[in-house]
Amino acid sequence: MATFEAQVHALTNIGATLSGSTTPTDAQLDQFLKDGVLDVTEKCLTAMPAEVQNFQRESAIIDSNGGLDLGGARILSVLREATSDGSSDGSPAWRACKLIVPALQSRVVDPDSLDFASIYNPVYMISDNNKINVYPVPDDTNDGYKVYYVNNVPTDETNGAALTHAHSDIKFFPNNKIHLVSIYAAIKCIETKLSAMHASIPAYSDQSTVTDDWKFIKTAIETQEDLELGSARVASLGAEMQQFAAEYQWYQSRAISLKQDYMSSFPGSAPQPQQQGDR
Repeated sequence: MATFEAQVHALTNIGATLSGSTTPTDAQLDQFLKDGVLDVTEKCLTAMPAEVQNFQRESAIIDSNGGLDLGGARILSVLREATSDGSSDGSPAWRACKLIVPALQSRVVDPDSLDFASIYNPVYMISDNNKINVYPVPDDTNDGYKVYYVNNVPTDETNGAALTHAHSDIKFFPNNKIHLVSIYAAIKCIETKLSAMHASIPAYSDQSTVTDDWKFIKTAIETQEDLELGSARVASLGAEMQQFAAEYQWYQSRAISLKQDYMSSFPGSAPQPQQQGDR
């Protein structure tokens, strides 16, 4: 499969490759891809909650409380070992944990409380800084826990490294949704390009800044009294501006088309309203 860089180029026509590009840069494209993974995940699960397992990730086995921070990821289930090695004995050793509120953390460890958590009916809570605590408290004697959650750290399938423009696949992510990440990144690349092009217009027309082109025209007409030479440069600049305007309009139209394709991929999602500047 083509790299994400090549896929985005095919969608946007921004450069033969984005390597060395200043608008957008490779670093910006990397971030757009990561943002795209998270956006596609959120929209898919909002529209199709039953697909959650396609985005599921499993943590390592944790042997103490407070040792796992998922960065606010959506937790699907928490399992605790029931005094036997679940990592080698298989599913019979695991017990599903029930979510509790922090106010019960003292009661679940009190044998005389109706809320007492046993190894057969364990519980878990989310403490400060999104850390997970499980009860009965693990003490590294075949009583660790693991978590199934919606992945929120975009990585590539092959090496498990942070996702970049040089990759072509995504881990913990359905293959039939990967193209949507490319579309999302393409939209953001075009928006970045349009922003840079728009910024160049005020900079070029700023009367306080004498550009090389206008300085040449001013010199040709006022100093050298060569109206023909000055007029030729004006005509050349006019042609460049027409090309610039055509390119700007193409990018606007392409962004609108890609946004429509992107949003239509999520059942029940309303199309994004056009911005005034997109018309």
